[in-house]
Amino acid sequence: MPSFLAVTGPKNDLWLVRTVAVLIAVIGIVLVLAGFKNRVTEEIKWLGILSAAGLIFIDVYYSLNNVISNIYLLDAAGEIILISGWLLAGRRGLAHTTKA
Repeated sequence: MPSFLAVTGPKNDLWLVRTVAVLIAVIGIVLVLAGFKNRVTEEIKWLGILSAAGLIFIDVYYSLNNVISNIYLLDAAGEIILISGWLLAGRRGLAHTTKA
């Protein structure tokens, strides 16, 4: 936490920082496990795209309105790269399920 606060600035609600960190970690773990197991479904793909898009909106909106540090714009750039990867991958690597 000290290094995070040193880079991003002071925070009043550290419980919220931890909550967001847990949610982002869970999303990341699900995406990584789906990739390792070659079970990337359309839903997993959209989880990756939409969660990254949501983080971009938060990073950009609140940075430009001087609510959070501009360092978050670097995070937005990383999220754009992740979305680009999902979109470039297209349907390649998506798991195909059969309906019973």
